[in-house]
Amino acid sequence: MCPYQRKLELIMIKSLKELYDALDDLFFDISNVCKNCKYDDCAGYIWLLQQEVSVLMKAGVEILQVNDISNFVNPFQGKENIDIEQVKPKCPWYKNRRCTVRSNRPLVCRMYPLNFATEGDNIYLVLHMDCDYSLNNQFNEEFHKRAIALFGNITDGFFAKILKTYILVDGITKFPDGPNNYKKLIKVNRLKSNLEKGGEL
Repeated sequence: MCPYQRKLELIMIKSLKELYDALDDLFFDISNVCKNCKYDDCAGYIWLLQQEVSVLMKAGVEILQVNDISNFVNPFQGKENIDIEQVKPKCPWYKNRRCTVRSNRPLVCRMYPLNFATEGDNIYLVLHMDCDYSLNNQFNEEFHKRAIALFGNITDGFFAKILKTYILVDGITKFPDGPNNYKKLIKVNRLKSNLEKGGEL
C-alpha cells in the first residue's frame, strides 16, 4: 500500500492538484491492467471542470462546449462534422492504447472506473464494471473504503463545484443502450451531508 493510502483518512483535499495526486495514488497499479484492456475504453464524452479547460487548450486539446455551460474534450477534433448524438465516440488523444495527454488528463479520466451516477433523486459514487480493474476489485472492501474516504475528504466547497459540473453534464446525457453497468459504493448525500454551494472552478 502506498503512503498516501495509509494516510488517506487524515488528509483533506482542497485543490484539483491534490485530488489528482490522491486519485493517482488510489489507482497506483491500474496501468498494469489497462495494458490488456478488452473493453471499449476511453470512449464517450469526457466532461471537464472549468479549471481544466484552459490547461487542456494550452496542451492543444480542442474543447466542445454544449449549451454554453458544459465543456468536453472534443471527440470530433480534426473532423468536418460534429455529431453530438453519436454514442461513445473515441477520444482522439487515446492512441495505441495510451493517453497522449496523460499528464494533463482531466478529473473524469483520473477517476475512472470511479464516477457518479444518478438514480431518481439520488446521486451515487459508483464503480463502473466494464473494466478489468473494477472486476478485480469489485469485492475488495479495503479498496471501496479508500475510494469512499478519498471523496469524503474533499472539502465541501470544492466537492460542491465538482458535483455541480457533473449534474449539468448528467442533465444532457443520453443512454440509448441502457444505463451503465456499475456497482454503487455510497450515496453522495451520505458522503457529503452538508454541501456548501459552490460556483464554477
